[in-house]
Amino acid sequence: MASTAVLPLLANSPALSQVATGTAFNIPAGDLGSVLAQIGRAASQPISFPADLTRGRSAGPIVGRMSVQEALARALAGSGLVAVKGAGGALTIRGGATVPAAGPAVLGDIAAIDVTDTAAGSRDVGFTAIDTRSSARIDIPLKEDPRSVVGVTEAVIRTQAQTSALDVARNVSNVRISTGSEDLGAPTYQIRGFAQSSFLLNGLPSGSTRIPITDIERIDVIKGPTTEFGGPSFRGGAINAITKAPTATPIQRAEVFYGSRFFRTLAFDFGGPVQDLEGVTYRLNVSGNTANDALGGASSPHEALISPVVAWQGVDTRLAAGVRYIDTLSGIARYAPTSPDNFRPFRIQRDVPFGNLDNLVAFRSFNPYLEADHHLGRIDSDTVGSFDFKIRNRTSYFLTDMFGQNLIPYNFTRLLAGRPMFQPQGYVFGEAVNRLVTQSDLLIQHNTEFVRQTMRIGIDYLDTSVNTKSNIQAISGDFALSNPPQNLPYPRYSTRSSRGFSQFTGTSVYQDNIGIAFQDKIDIFDRLHILGSVRHDWFNSRSNTLRSSGLSTSTLTESALTYTAGAVYDVLPWASVYGSVGTGFVPQIGLVNRTQPAPPARSNNSEFGLKLSLLDNNMTVTMARYHLENTNNLVQDNAQMMNRLGPGLQAEGYEIDFQGQVTENISLIGGYSYNNYKNARDPRAGLDAVISVAAGQPQHQANLFVVYTFTDGPLRGLSIGGGGRGQTLSYMNNFVPKAESPVLPGFITYDAMIGYTIENFRVDVSVRNILDRYYYDVTTSEFAAPVADGRVFMIRAGLDF
Repeated sequence: MASTAVLPLLANSPALSQVATGTAFNIPAGDLGSVLAQIGRAASQPISFPADLTRGRSAGPIVGRMSVQEALARALAGSGLVAVKGAGGALTIRGGATVPAAGPAVLGDIAAIDVTDTAAGSRDVGFTAIDTRSSARIDIPLKEDPRSVVGVTEAVIRTQAQTSALDVARNVSNVRISTGSEDLGAPTYQIRGFAQSSFLLNGLPSGSTRIPITDIERIDVIKGPTTEFGGPSFRGGAINAITKAPTATPIQRAEVFYGSRFFRTLAFDFGGPVQDLEGVTYRLNVSGNTANDALGGASSPHEALISPVVAWQGVDTRLAAGVRYIDTLSGIARYAPTSPDNFRPFRIQRDVPFGNLDNLVAFRSFNPYLEADHHLGRIDSDTVGSFDFKIRNRTSYFLTDMFGQNLIPYNFTRLLAGRPMFQPQGYVFGEAVNRLVTQSDLLIQHNTEFVRQTMRIGIDYLDTSVNTKSNIQAISGDFALSNPPQNLPYPRYSTRSSRGFSQFTGTSVYQDNIGIAFQDKIDIFDRLHILGSVRHDWFNSRSNTLRSSGLSTSTLTESALTYTAGAVYDVLPWASVYGSVGTGFVPQIGLVNRTQPAPPARSNNSEFGLKLSLLDNNMTVTMARYHLENTNNLVQDNAQMMNRLGPGLQAEGYEIDFQGQVTENISLIGGYSYNNYKNARDPRAGLDAVISVAAGQPQHQANLFVVYTFTDGPLRGLSIGGGGRGQTLSYMNNFVPKAESPVLPGFITYDAMIGYTIENFRVDVSVRNILDRYYYDVTTSEFAAPVADGRVFMIRAGLDF
């Protein structure tokens, strides 16, 4: 009876029309939710369902070539559940007239699992990331992407009690984080040795890394060139922050964070259908934070977030509109100056402010955005197969401003009674940015008896204006690090100074980029997956720079043709080999030899490796061998006080990333990377190419985090876990021979966690750097090294009501 209730609904759905031979399924018996998820992944069919509805039920095995209708009929037989058709062919599993009672809740269950529909929320299961979502421009499973893309799921973020999106990315191999070093720029990250200062936000270049963790559902790390997301590429890869989306599953959640240095956050997450408005869902995230974690001053930093979004899903159309407001005030990262003799960092106390207690960075962002999807229709043919057409647009506007002021020890002057003395330096900085980005795509899905093809024809527009001004000024007087003054004056925006050295800079930059692209994914016999793209961009930049020496103006017009190509071949149902190549371009702001606009830097990437889907697709492993070149890099020649085209950098090495559920009780995520760097010879370089290193990049780096959850007995609901991360020594200067570069020592730190879930309440306690190890974070400066945090604890408690 259950089968006959399901089949008519499926058979009448044109979006579910399958080719005559159907899809090859090889799904073993297991939990009903897992079986449904695997059916959806195998057939690229949107299937969503509440976890409570499938909990405690089993299904399968589902083996053989058949249609989705037949596979679902077998899975749901005897359950009393039915499949209800949604907009655009999506299916929702719901209870029928009589549904057997569901089993009891267990730790780690999520409110809903949505296998392939990007509009309906998370499709991840525990520590296992299912697909690339907005990290590929074409929605495909991770195992079919011929690049290394690693998704860190909401379950990982919650279990580790993370408070920073950048810290979340540390779970991925070959990623390193810098809190900002001695300057006031945004926190940065490195992927495969190349620094970036902004995230992708749902696949759109946002221009910032300051996204509150309370608005993030998942973090994807994309390695290699990323030109398809807006033209100008991130050099070594990008972090894509995926935010919380409207969902049909009601959400009413309150969370509290409490931790070291009086870190306190109160957050609310509301979502679900809007009553009496069919097809309308919403999501509202609101949070406020205050803390005392500014080691350089600003005794009460804060972070505020307001992020409402509303979506409407019709039969063939989906619209979503939202706005995100972020307001943060934070202190300056603590850093250690280096000795002029050997450039080794002086060991300083981690929790002693210096210079001025009002050292701070203030950042505000206003981000309205609009998303639109429309299903144009479907054409079926007996000779050439079926064609399905869809159009999509993502438009976002970012209005941000930032102000910072800092006082730092700078020049080493002398030894006084055995104590090193330093001359202080003041720095003030302001920046206002307007950024408009829009991505429009026509998606065509073509199915034949043996081939499934997804094509994307897209046009992107990116317009950015940036106005900055800064002043660096030497302050009279010296001080010792052990007894720094806390009442030194800040400099003003001025080109003159009565105290000696002063450097004022004011810059206005206007950039626009238009790009057209064709992307194609071809699946042959459900075993060979080919993905390629070609893109042409037209880039314009105008800049005006005012310095103490005068005004300089530059104009640059460039066009660039870039491409990516790759393939994944399923040697076995659980093992695939893959390879890809790709190019990118990175516009640069500045003049070469004081007169010529800098041409874009170029990147070339190649990688190949192995992807594994183990333990009934609950465990994923990616092993990669990569080679990445960046050429035409703009570097500062301090001796001549001007910019030059420096030698490009080559990075190559090996990576392994693994994540998922080893057993019902054990979850883990981790990675390892081996890196080798050297300068590439650029025929246009103005500096001699020398064998060097990548600043901040160790040769070996590894991380691991493991959690054990008790699912029965008196300890049911309890989770315990821990892990660590470490790296070998790293260098501090990119452009000198290895033997001359200052060195930061390697380190290993350890973390631990304990959590407990009971009904609708969950609490997680995390302790990072549990042994209070003293070490330095990533830096690209030979004059300063950021001092990493000592032992930090955090409690995250959430209540669903």
